[in-house]
Amino acid sequence: MTAAGERLFARYAHQPNERGYCGPEGADGLAAVARGEAASVSVPDVARRFSGAWPYLTVVGGLLGVDPLDERAVRAYWTGSAEGDALDADEVWRRLVAIIGPQAGSYWTHLDDRLAAEAAPHHAFHVFGVYPWTRLLDTGLPEPVQVLADCSVVPARVREVVDDGCLVDAPVLRYADGRLSWGEAAPRRVSVPYGDLLAGGDAVTVHWDAVCERIDDADAAALAARLASQLERVNARLAGALPR
Repeated sequence: MTAAGERLFARYAHQPNERGYCGPEGADGLAAVARGEAASVSVPDVARRFSGAWPYLTVVGGLLGVDPLDERAVRAYWTGSAEGDALDADEVWRRLVAIIGPQAGSYWTHLDDRLAAEAAPHHAFHVFGVYPWTRLLDTGLPEPVQVLADCSVVPARVREVVDDGCLVDAPVLRYADGRLSWGEAAPRRVSVPYGDLLAGGDAVTVHWDAVCERIDDADAAALAARLASQLERVNARLAGALPR
């Protein structure tokens, strides 16, 4: 386990936890960890109580031969990585469903081997495949698209730094004619909660309207490609080529 891995985990896990979507109560100390300050919480103890992220970290860490909170495993999950891309997706799915299937019980009946066609070791699969929101898109309500967009980790480009955050250009998730797509980048106001000193032109990742970290252009392009690839598989399901 490395301090870098714990800090990286905190940077992506803190925002949904603060909003009450993921992980345990009383994990406010994740923000301090994300800023590189002395930890007021045990990150391993907190991370194990994230029912969404922890199974992936366990599976990916096992396949990479590292601790679940090693930076390599954490990176492969939240944004994806070349190491994560090289993992056998079928094996990832088999190990993953063995953990999350019993947890989901009878509530999420879509968690069976038909979903293996979309399987990937990164967060985008969890958002668009494991979570039920893509199965609610045809309700016509705005909430499914909004949740999918907010929960996705997306690459963005800083346009302008302001006092309490920054304005970024980030891809917009759209749903039309039974298909999801990433539209052209549009301005989006986000917070910068972890002390990053940003400048116009910087590439960053955004999750739940917050900057998680600065990344380089190659990593931004790779993340965009993973998101696009995931939507291709999701759209095949939505079109009826795969079970819903």
